[in-house]
Amino acid sequence: MEKYALLMPPDLAAEVAGLDGVTEIRLRVGRPMSVAVFGAYRHIGRTVTSADIDRVLALATDHSVYASDATLAQGYLTCDGGIRIGVCGECVYKNGRLAAYRKISSLCMRVPHEVEFSDARLESLLGDFGNTLIVSPPGRGKTTLLRYMIKRMSEKGRNVLAIDERNELSASVDGIATADLGPNTDIVLYAGKTAGYAEAVRAMRPDLIATDELFGKEEVACIADAVRCGVGVMATVHADSAVKVLENEIYGALGRVMRYYVLLEGLGRIAMIYDKERENCIR
Repeated sequence: MEKYALLMPPDLAAEVAGLDGVTEIRLRVGRPMSVAVFGAYRHIGRTVTSADIDRVLALATDHSVYASDATLAQGYLTCDGGIRIGVCGECVYKNGRLAAYRKISSLCMRVPHEVEFSDARLESLLGDFGNTLIVSPPGRGKTTLLRYMIKRMSEKGRNVLAIDERNELSASVDGIATADLGPNTDIVLYAGKTAGYAEAVRAMRPDLIATDELFGKEEVACIADAVRCGVGVMATVHADSAVKVLENEIYGALGRVMRYYVLLEGLGRIAMIYDKERENCIR
């Protein structure tokens, strides 16, 4: 049985058993379960109850939901196997800061996949590597591709540092990665990107730094600073197109440091790779 199914009520788990390409499961109190298969959503199963939500949270936290308040305050939980569960509910503030969620009413369970990409365009990029930004809307496999590229560059002898802010890249258990990120990869778990970049460049002397889901001006600045220090970068960002990234007031700064822009059309499927250095798409 898939690891995500072990977190679910048995009858709801049975509804998704046998489905290939499950990338996301959404549980909303008072609504049927929503399942994304290769990025396309469908509603299946009975109406979700508060007891279902409580069961998932209890199993995901080893029956210690309150002990996970620090993570929940950021709106998610991470479970063994790299499964990330986003949460929505009633916010609890302490001293003006979000401290926890209570009366949780919906969950978004993101299911990781390991995919072997067979694409000549990607092989060309990996053979003549340059700083790379993976671009797509949510649910099309950015993290999956980033994980694959980390492994491949590590196998090529590069020292890769993965800043794994939410334990989705490495799926670590007790500090040990369960996802294969290659023989020359070091992992920083649960560190914010800004702290991770600053400390890692000095302490670990990586050839490449990889991180998922860039967000905001400070993280973009960290990318630029790593490149200034002579470190290569691989990263992902939510967007519909590379043009929208480059035209954005914040993310446009990435245009000065990124060579390749990889656009995804679905899990394991690359729509386009643009090489800015040669001003063309890789064929």
